[in-house]
Amino acid sequence: MSIIRTHIAEIPRKIGEEIKIKGHAQTLRVQSSVIFIVLRDITGVVQCVIERSCGAFEQAKTITTESVLEITGTVKQTSCTEQGVEIAVSTIKVLSFAEALPIPVIEKGAEVSAEKCQDWRFLTLRRAKGVTIMKALSAITSGYREALLKEGFLEIQTPKIMATPSESKAELFSLDYFGKKAYLAQSPQLFKQMAIASGLERVFEVAPAFRADPSFTTRHSTEFTSLDAEMGYIESFEEVMATLERTIAYMLTSVRKAVGSEIKKYFGISDFQLKKPIPRITMYQAKKILRELGQVSEAPDLTTAEEKAIGDYIEKTTGSQFVYITEFPWEARPFYHKKGIGEVGQPISVSADLIYKGVELVTCAQREESYEKLCEQLKEKGLHQEGLQWYLDCFRYGMPPHGGWGMGAARFIKQLLELPSLREATFLFRGPTRIMP
Repeated sequence: MSIIRTHIAEIPRKIGEEIKIKGHAQTLRVQSSVIFIVLRDITGVVQCVIERSCGAFEQAKTITTESVLEITGTVKQTSCTEQGVEIAVSTIKVLSFAEALPIPVIEKGAEVSAEKCQDWRFLTLRRAKGVTIMKALSAITSGYREALLKEGFLEIQTPKIMATPSESKAELFSLDYFGKKAYLAQSPQLFKQMAIASGLERVFEVAPAFRADPSFTTRHSTEFTSLDAEMGYIESFEEVMATLERTIAYMLTSVRKAVGSEIKKYFGISDFQLKKPIPRITMYQAKKILRELGQVSEAPDLTTAEEKAIGDYIEKTTGSQFVYITEFPWEARPFYHKKGIGEVGQPISVSADLIYKGVELVTCAQREESYEKLCEQLKEKGLHQEGLQWYLDCFRYGMPPHGGWGMGAARFIKQLLELPSLREATFLFRGPTRIMP
């Protein structure tokens, strides 16, 4: 009877048993009478000991770093390893020999440039920190799904090829669609509002989005995984923010349960639960605070420096790493947001940005449900109904009051783990100068 594979994290529970493990040879140390191989799989590492008396001793001398091995042996207790166990090897099967590495998998020696790391992304992801990031990203998206399903949302899949832009024409990737011009979707915004008009009431989506944004920043990419939601029959915009807040809390709990110990070990971050209500301040109040801090700008939106300054201020004064900035000036928001009047009588968008550790994480808003007002706002923004009539028609036959949000999964992870760049929070990064691998 063949032995079923054991993952390395399970080994401490199998002392005295003969097991089979598979993984990459992370390090090899060859001595005259014994060979040590540290084997790595997605769950951890374990030291494997090959004695000279073992039939695999000579074969083990030929193994190269990062070769893929299948090892059978007996689990033994030891005080010589961090895990407290090691494998006394019986047999070794080389599943795949590895050539000389273009960059080190175990980080040591000369620093490898960020560009070269992206060129050899599949090797950098073998590192423990890389695996932890991908596990956290998985937990963020699965936690997002679980949270919204519990809230009564339906998951939908919207088209990523569009005949008209959903937002700014300046950020569109265009393509030929059987002789017609089409675009890659910047967001599912118009489609998820159609879902509300369809009577689906509460919907969400986890899907790619595309922005032809030539920004060379640490927090932008041209393709990203967008976490979107739209909810109908809302009583007020506060309902949208409260639902998002519960969702964020659930997502953080999912990450902690899935990979909290690894995050503490490799990133030194241990306390990232949402323990108190997220503070809410208006844009007017934010600009007033920023003026007192000497950081204010004349921009209707928040600049990158202002986001950082207000985030630091809120954390210092309230202990919260999150803050809602509400009542954005109308001029800074899209035509489909509901228009309102702010605390000092100026036209505002009934919307908010959720700032996390000094960076905008989420934009959420109440939408305008009136067809007539929507047409007026479209005109006010200098846009034309032509090409958008299919979307506007959704508002002609009964549209519930509704609102929703959109956020990037990778940006969430970047902020959570305090990574230097979005590149590290993405499986394969896409930017203005990177389309391969």
